[in-house]
Amino acid sequence: MNYFTETAANILGNKKLRSPQIEAYIKALEHFENSNEDALIVLPTGTGKSGLISIVPFGLAKGRVLIITPGLVTKQSIRKTQDLLEDNFWINFDVIFSAGDLPVTCEFTSETHQASLEQAHFVYSNIQQVYNERGQSLVKRVPPDFFDLIIIDEGHHAPAGSWQKTLAHFSKAKKIFVTGTPFRGDNQEVPGKLIHKTPLSEVMRDQYVKWLRKETVSAHELYFTIAEQPGTRLSKEQVLEYKDLEWVERSVALSPECSMDVIDLSIQKLDELRKTSPKVPHKILAVGCSITHAEDLRTWYQSKNLRVAVVHSYMDQADVAAAFRVIDNHQCDVVISVNMLMEGYDHRYLTVLALFRPYRSENAFAQIVGRVLRAIPEEEITAFEIDNNAVVIYHKETGLDVMWTAFQTEVDRAKHQRTRDYTITDEDYTRKEQELGGVSTSEAFVSDQDSYLADLDFNKIFSEKRAEVESIATQKVQALTGLEGYDADVLAQLKNVFLNAETKKAAQIIDPNLVEKRPEIARKQLRELLTKKAQDEVATLLSDMQIPEKASTLYPIFKNHLPMVKANTPNDGILVSFINTKLAKKFGRVADRDNGLLTKSIEDVEVIIDDLRRILK
Repeated sequence: MNYFTETAANILGNKKLRSPQIEAYIKALEHFENSNEDALIVLPTGTGKSGLISIVPFGLAKGRVLIITPGLVTKQSIRKTQDLLEDNFWINFDVIFSAGDLPVTCEFTSETHQASLEQAHFVYSNIQQVYNERGQSLVKRVPPDFFDLIIIDEGHHAPAGSWQKTLAHFSKAKKIFVTGTPFRGDNQEVPGKLIHKTPLSEVMRDQYVKWLRKETVSAHELYFTIAEQPGTRLSKEQVLEYKDLEWVERSVALSPECSMDVIDLSIQKLDELRKTSPKVPHKILAVGCSITHAEDLRTWYQSKNLRVAVVHSYMDQADVAAAFRVIDNHQCDVVISVNMLMEGYDHRYLTVLALFRPYRSENAFAQIVGRVLRAIPEEEITAFEIDNNAVVIYHKETGLDVMWTAFQTEVDRAKHQRTRDYTITDEDYTRKEQELGGVSTSEAFVSDQDSYLADLDFNKIFSEKRAEVESIATQKVQALTGLEGYDADVLAQLKNVFLNAETKKAAQIIDPNLVEKRPEIARKQLRELLTKKAQDEVATLLSDMQIPEKASTLYPIFKNHLPMVKANTPNDGILVSFINTKLAKKFGRVADRDNGLLTKSIEDVEVIIDDLRRILK
């Protein structure tokens, strides 16, 4: 049996999955259907990268899958996602109905038995275990054709030497690089053809991640002392006659006085959050320049009566684990990090980011900002705009405004909401058959003279069947006689036997339906993604060009090309109509497009947006 192609996985149409995950999954299937070129997927931090890694092999891999992570923290994130004893992603997100159908996972270490590797569907490990010159690394244990698919988590690390030697060993395997940024710290591109990239503005708009804002501190006057002018206080302008701007920025970052200004503002923002939303354990993430600097930051924050945890790359793993436990158990107010971006560490309560060091790498800056992007669940918060509104704080003279610019663009774009409403007049209604076409409706679809089966909500089916299985198992235990003398553990084990048996029966009903309805579900998903793609791109375009979305200022430009738009049609509606018209001319009516043409339509939206940018200039 080929596990990944024959297992009934509920992915397309799954309401618990996020649209970037599903779109990236579809793009991966489409890409490898026509090519064996390495693929690159870019998803912002907090969007569901570990979840995507867990679903992308289904329908794609024809053998074992290897997941490579850059370090131990990221590896533990994968383990928690896939371990049945942790928050198992496949069960919790309705991807697989029965625990008996879950893939076999194996964490590779030098002590892993060969039989465990051979029985596994997923093997995961960090790069140090997969490839090293000494010891029993994975590449020395298995042949080059052992894996059919390799997924490289945090793929911006991949150009490094050990990664390249690993990928060369498994040269025939399909490879997918997944990252939050397409560049390494040295601005070297991540390998692979970019097949999907979700902009940060889109996931902010969907509230998958926190919103972002920044506040800077700045002194009215800064004075510097230098060896060339002992005893003399120099202004910034004067010191630049002797030193370059980088020297100034580093001096500001390391200055106790400037650091205290940032500390005070970060504490003020934390206090505001905790007063407004006292039940949420918000924290400060402070980033220092060095270990010594971190110890100073610890002392300064503690002098303000805040509890502090420090993590850096030179700590023993046991000490790092202990620090993470302190953080996870909310026994600190401030987390200080040095040379450790904590990739893969999912602590959603880091909401205030205090930066005490300058950055020259956009990648490194993006990585550290990503640590405060993870959204706090709706059921825990007072309001999204309060608790999921991260603030980045730094001293203005550290030069970070240049780094912030790209994020500000995404924040501005996210403020423009998607097109939702259109005005349909009585005249439109009377002309609907001639110009709009006939529309028929079922429970879940609106179609232009196209036929669909009534939509099957597999999330609902999963939930109902699991409740039914639980009820049957409970009743069977209660129906047995002579169990009065047994303790609760024995009865629980007996109930699990019934649960497993009833779950297998239910899976025999659900799984064939899931497989049979895949094409229809895929079609529905693609149409939804096409609609969302057009709306997102239009919102971004209007934001970039500072065009009001609900005014009708674009009507004179498009009225002769789009007969359906009216003088009062809002700008966002006009542009969406333009996109739909262009797509219809190229690919035909939406109702007539197969799944391949729908996928191409989604890809073509960006091409049309480029045309619109030129038109509107």
